[in-house]
Amino acid sequence: MQNKEQIAEIFSALGNKTRLDILDAILRGISNPGAISKYFQSPRATIEKYLRVLSKVKIISKYPGLNPEGQIRIYYRFEERFVPLFRLMKDI
Repeated sequence: MQNKEQIAEIFSALGNKTRLDILDAILRGISNPGAISKYFQSPRATIEKYLRVLSKVKIISKYPGLNPEGQIRIYYRFEERFVPLFRLMKDI
C-alpha cells in the first residue's frame, strides 16, 4: 500500500470539482487539452494546470497521438489502476 502522504496527495487532487469534471471528460473521450478547454470554455493554460496536478499524482498520463488531420497532439488517459474507480464514480 502507498504511504499516507501519497494517498493524501491523490485525495487532494481529487478534491476539486473542476478536476473531477476534467476526469469525467477524459473518461468520455475528450482527452486533448485544447478540446477540454473548448468543452469547458476555459483558458487552455488553466486546463493545463489542472492536468498537471492530476498527472503529478499519477491519476492520468499523457501520450502522443494524431488528430484527424494527421498532426501530432498530446492526449491524456487514466492510469490503469484508476479506471475502475472512475467508472464506479460515473455510476454514482
